[in-house]
Amino acid sequence: MKIEFLGHAGICIKTNNSKIVMDGWFTKNGAFDGAWYQFPENHDYMKRDWSDITAAIVSHEHMDHLDPEFLSILPENVPIFIPNYPSPNFQKKIKSLINKEPIILSLEQPHKIGDIECQIWTEESPMNQDSIWVFKSENQSIVNTVDSRVSLAQVQSMKNFIGKNPDLLLIQCSGASWFPITYSQYDEKTKIKMSEEKCESKLNYVLTTSNLFQPNYLAINAGPPAFLDQEIFDANSNATFPNPNFSKKWLLKNGFMNKIHDPMPGDIIDLSQNEILLDDKIRKNFSWEDTSEYLFKYSKKMESTIEVIKERIEKIPGSNLGDKLKEHFEKMFKINSYFNERINMSILFDIKGTDGGKWLVNFSQNSHFKNYEDGDNFDYKYVFDSKWLKRILYQNLPWEDFFLSLRFESWRNPDIYNDHLLGLLKFNDESATHAVQQFEKPKSNETIFVTTSDGQKYEIDKFCPHAGASLETAKIKDKKIECSLHHYVFDLETGRCVNANCSLKTKKC
Repeated sequence: MKIEFLGHAGICIKTNNSKIVMDGWFTKNGAFDGAWYQFPENHDYMKRDWSDITAAIVSHEHMDHLDPEFLSILPENVPIFIPNYPSPNFQKKIKSLINKEPIILSLEQPHKIGDIECQIWTEESPMNQDSIWVFKSENQSIVNTVDSRVSLAQVQSMKNFIGKNPDLLLIQCSGASWFPITYSQYDEKTKIKMSEEKCESKLNYVLTTSNLFQPNYLAINAGPPAFLDQEIFDANSNATFPNPNFSKKWLLKNGFMNKIHDPMPGDIIDLSQNEILLDDKIRKNFSWEDTSEYLFKYSKKMESTIEVIKERIEKIPGSNLGDKLKEHFEKMFKINSYFNERINMSILFDIKGTDGGKWLVNFSQNSHFKNYEDGDNFDYKYVFDSKWLKRILYQNLPWEDFFLSLRFESWRNPDIYNDHLLGLLKFNDESATHAVQQFEKPKSNETIFVTTSDGQKYEIDKFCPHAGASLETAKIKDKKIECSLHHYVFDLETGRCVNANCSLKTKKC
């Protein structure tokens, strides 16, 4: 079994009789309205003859994994496989973009694609609709975690399916989030520090997970993107988005003992021969060691393409944005009262440009929408141009896709993450939010004992209240415990989560 890296998260898995392309992203239009681009450039893959592939796989709905231009050139008889998520949104999105029905595969059940066996897991919390795919053929195996966080129990389940440690583990080290980049309450020094801390947490998770899998090869996959629009170009230097070479050095420095590869498009790992075949052509013009000049030239090259995308958005017709926004949120209020109550805050939308204005959206037991007046209180604020609001309201751009573009400013007080606010904006769907509600019901009364560096012992809930991950492998520092799955941090003295809106039961012994 061979795996060719196609850039970003894209891979091609080949055996003697089968060829699967997963998460191929090759379009010159990038993703998120020209905000993200493949890094390094891989647009030539669009010209390759893909008529011989057995199947295509799309792991989740983010547009750096779902490339409608690529999927549209595939032969009609090539199936497109997706995981079985609680919401039908992903399935509908693919069908609307390419007018083809994807095939939904059940979770944690064996499937066969050609002569390749596979099994799919998703993140345990349905708040994060992402997937992990495990492939095996002729005693060789690949685990592709994509952008997902994998729990301890899932690692064991995957290894049971394979029958041993995987030959190859693909894992993401770069962030895929707008925090803290867009937050205006931080000065630049604080923002840099928080970005570095976020990067360190992500790499610690990668190290822990990789040590659990103990693969023969570890490949750093799925990011970072290149931000080529001058409006957001500075994000390229943000520590939230480490490149694969940086991550490789960090993992080796911090004790990972197995082979690590920081791939480029065209590199191949041949598991049957136990060797890595490097693409020398791309290395003549690109190196992970110094990307500044490459990014500058790449930005200039794609400047006209990005301008066309933004000009098209500028021309979206629409007026009376306040009325349309009110209609939009009044429908959202009715989706799930549990979410409204968990959000329990007011959000100010400060919209600039043509037809802009200020509107207040309150999610609570008494959710309501109103025009903003001086003196009105709010807990969260979004500031962005009216053209992007038209893109959301009139062309159904998902809120999360817009947020990932980084083309906005945000502010919050108190400065904690409200998972349910982002979840409701992201899904805007009854079935998906209901799945989250069911998942968040207490699943266990089990407790564990943890000890701080000064010897103080605490009895705490075994499972994180956010997504149910076991806290047995959580890091403890300064009487705070950090869940290794999504980095929720809890004060052991009070149980209060210091960076999100939930709490952990704790008892000082």
